[in-house]
Amino acid sequence: MITKTKLVKRIFSSLLTAALAVPMTALTAHATGEAFFYPPKNPVMTDQQFEVSVTFSADSEIGSVQANIAYDDSVIEFVSSDNASGGGGVLTVNGFPDTPSSEVDFSFTFKGLSAGNANISLQSCQIYSPDSELIGSPTAYCVITVGSDKVETKTETETTTTTEKTTTTTTKTAPSNGIPDKGVLTALTVDNGELSPAFAYNVYNYTVNVDNSVTNVEIEGTTASPSDYIWYTGTSECQVGENVRTITVTDVDGNAATYTVTIIRAAGGDEQQTRTVQKKNSSDTSSAVSKNANVMDQYKKMLNTALAIVLIVLVIALVVIIIWIRGKIKGGKKDK
Repeated sequence: MITKTKLVKRIFSSLLTAALAVPMTALTAHATGEAFFYPPKNPVMTDQQFEVSVTFSADSEIGSVQANIAYDDSVIEFVSSDNASGGGGVLTVNGFPDTPSSEVDFSFTFKGLSAGNANISLQSCQIYSPDSELIGSPTAYCVITVGSDKVETKTETETTTTTEKTTTTTTKTAPSNGIPDKGVLTALTVDNGELSPAFAYNVYNYTVNVDNSVTNVEIEGTTASPSDYIWYTGTSECQVGENVRTITVTDVDGNAATYTVTIIRAAGGDEQQTRTVQKKNSSDTSSAVSKNANVMDQYKKMLNTALAIVLIVLVIALVVIIIWIRGKIKGGKKDK
C-alpha cells in the first residue's frame, strides 16, 4: 500500500521532472525557415512562357511546405506546376522534398499577357518538419516585367542631296540628359527613410537608415526603357540591423546593372536615433548576423516562458507539501 509520504514524493518528483523538461524543449525548438524567388534572367515578352522557381530552406530537415502565391493576372498568366494549383491571381502550393533535405525547390510556369510589371509574392507560407512541427513562416516576392514585342528607338534622319545622287543616313539619337535609354534605373524610391547618397543612374550602392519602429520598407525602381526587365531580391520585412536588397535591370541585349540598397533598422529603444552599421564584406555575412539576432530573441522568449512554468510548478508542489504536513499534524493529534 502506498503511504501518503510516498505519494507526495512521487507527485513532487513528477512535477519537478516535467518542469525541468520544459526549458530543454524550449531551447531546442528554434528552427527557422527562409524562402527566395528566382525569376528568369532574360526579358519576358507577351505570349512568351517563362519559369519562376522558389527555394525553401531551413536549418533542419524539411517535411513539407504549404503556401499561397499571389500574382498579377492582368500582366501574367499561370500555366502549370507540379506542386501548385489555382489561377486567377492565387496559387495554392503543397509539396515536400523528394529525398530528406533542408532545402526544396518548386517551379512554376507562367506566360506574359500584356506589357507591365507583375508582382509575385509568397503568402501564408508554413514550412514543417517531418514530425509536422512548424519550422518557419517566411515571406518573399519578386517583380516580373513584361515588355512589348516591338522595341521603339528614337532616330533622326539626315538627308544630303547633290546633283548626282541622294544619300540618306540614319543614326541613333543620344539622350539629351545623358542617361542611357535602356538597361539602367532612372528612379529609385523607398517608402520609409531616405537613400544615401541621393539617387543617380550610375551609382549602384545605397544606404537607408530607419527607426526601430519601422518593420517594413518597400522599394520601387523605374527602368529607362519599357523593354527593360527588372527583378528584386530580399524581403520587404526588416530585421534589426542590416537588410540587403538588390534591384537588377537587364536590357534586351542581356546587359545587366545591379543596384544594392542596405536598409539599417535601429536597435530597440533608439527610435529617435539611427545607428550607422559598417558594410560587411559580403551579403552572406550580413544575413548570418541577422539570423543570429533572431535566434537570440527566440532563446530569450522561450527561456522566460520556461522559467515561468518552472516557478508555477514549484509553487504547486509547495502547496501540496503544506497540505500533506497539515494533514499529518491533524492525524497525529487524533492518535493522541
